[in-house]
Amino acid sequence: MLPSSLQILRLKRQKIAKQFSASAQSSRGFSLIEVLVSLSLFIVVITMGIGSLLVLINANAKAQNIQSAVGNVQFALDSMAREIRTGQAYYCSGSSATDVTGGFDQVRDCDDQGIYLSIIEGGDSLTSGAYNNRLAYRYNSVDRTIERKIGSSGWLSLTDPSVSIDDMHFQVIGSATRSQDGSIVQPNVTIYIAGSIAGVSATDADFTLQTTVTKRVLDI
Repeated sequence: MLPSSLQILRLKRQKIAKQFSASAQSSRGFSLIEVLVSLSLFIVVITMGIGSLLVLINANAKAQNIQSAVGNVQFALDSMAREIRTGQAYYCSGSSATDVTGGFDQVRDCDDQGIYLSIIEGGDSLTSGAYNNRLAYRYNSVDRTIERKIGSSGWLSLTDPSVSIDDMHFQVIGSATRSQDGSIVQPNVTIYIAGSIAGVSATDADFTLQTTVTKRVLDI
């Protein structure tokens, strides 16, 4: 028996209703719980990423700060070493209040506790026009700086304010041009510097520098 027109129409409506229901189910959105979970995971990932980025930025800034400050101390040390190497009449003292302005007859050795060193410049590039041609270096334990004095002028700091010099001392051997038996002595100076650099975090960076300088005749 063939289906009537009414039955055919009913079957078509049922088919259309099933297709509409399937389409509605396939196109439904996310539930509130799914959105909240996704948002929470996104916030955790972003927070971790930002934290890592801030750590990297902080470490990079500190590294640059340390490099700049150590470069400043190294420059001061190299300047002293160059001037000492070509200088003469080394006079070392354990007191920063020492002020030597005399000539070649004023020389003095010291052990590794010397914090003042004076030399006669091997030339006049710095002391030209000064009252005397002596250069002096000292450790200022109050300001924690390395200072230099040209002639009879005042003391000037060689180090940056961000650098704290915790210790500095000289050791001078053979300041006299000849030993007791008359043999020629070649003076040498050992410079030791220790300090810290204020970084971008609560922890400072410590450093230690040391060099030994042997006297050389200025060749110009």
